[in-house]
Amino acid sequence: MLGRKDKPQEITVSVKTVVTIVLIVAATLFAFQIIEAMIHPITLIFVSFFFALALNPIVTKLSRSLKLKSRTAATAIAYVGVISFLILFFSLVLPPLFSQTSDFIDKLPDTISNVEENEGTIGSFISENEIDEQVEEFVSGWTSDFSRVSNSAVSVANRVVSNLISIVTVLILTFMMLSEGPRWIKTFWRHYPKQRRKDHERVAHRMYEVVINYVNGQVIVAGIGATFAMISLLIITKIFGVTSLNIVALGGLVFLFSLVPTIGTILGSLIVITFSAIASLPMAAVVLVYFIVYQQIENASVQPIIQSRGNDLTPMLVFIAAIIGVGFGGILGAFVAIPVVGCLKILLEEWIKSREKEKPTA
Repeated sequence: MLGRKDKPQEITVSVKTVVTIVLIVAATLFAFQIIEAMIHPITLIFVSFFFALALNPIVTKLSRSLKLKSRTAATAIAYVGVISFLILFFSLVLPPLFSQTSDFIDKLPDTISNVEENEGTIGSFISENEIDEQVEEFVSGWTSDFSRVSNSAVSVANRVVSNLISIVTVLILTFMMLSEGPRWIKTFWRHYPKQRRKDHERVAHRMYEVVINYVNGQVIVAGIGATFAMISLLIITKIFGVTSLNIVALGGLVFLFSLVPTIGTILGSLIVITFSAIASLPMAAVVLVYFIVYQQIENASVQPIIQSRGNDLTPMLVFIAAIIGVGFGGILGAFVAIPVVGCLKILLEEWIKSREKEKPTA
């Protein structure tokens, strides 16, 4: 007994086990590929659903005011109005911006050369730091660098076409949701359990109002930002004697980007500062200071106060929601974070109420 050596144990793996493991790994990889492929379509559906909720009050009001029997007709009228506004907006904003960009590209080498030869602050900085050769290399290489951009025209065109397809898809899906949505909702609630239907309908309506109030509030915030930006640009351009800036076009861009909370104003301000620099570098510095100050005021007071009133959230929760949204989903995450937090708050309140009702009375 004591002198006997134990035989080494052998682990036998059956063919069935190996095949099972391989199939599980393959199925997992396949599932991840499907999820990755479905992210973009799901995003388009989610965006369409959000836009449908935002436009629903307009369609409903049109349907009632014009006494239209068909909701599709009211949706079509609303769509024509929205698309007409967008066409008018972009026709006013884009042409002058393209023109100024083209002029800037053509004049940039000469502008840099003039700055280098100038005896002012920038010219002195270039001379004192002995970076004349680097500046000359940049000027001489500007044309060749810009020509490389044209080589990627096919790639840019593909992206533009892809984005246009996504936009058209969102427009079509939103139209269908606006037209068929109420009928689907009625069917859903008709088959919902009666004992819980009334309470859950009330909760759903509260969440719907959160989305509507958020959209209205963000439009107000964007309108305030664009108005102050145009007034400030008008004053600054008068001070510096600059007449080449299209203030209305730049104000329109600020409004468009400011629809995205927190980071929208930053993106819009960068564009305005860039076009201001084309006209005058000192003026661009003043515009930069203005947007830094306004961004702090908007993030700390204007947006949190307006959104907190519409969504019954504290300014701190609105600010935190926007930051988290940017971290999770970029611009789209920032756009939907506040209404999502508002809806989660409603669900939490309703859960607390239901728990309190279940408590036995003493």
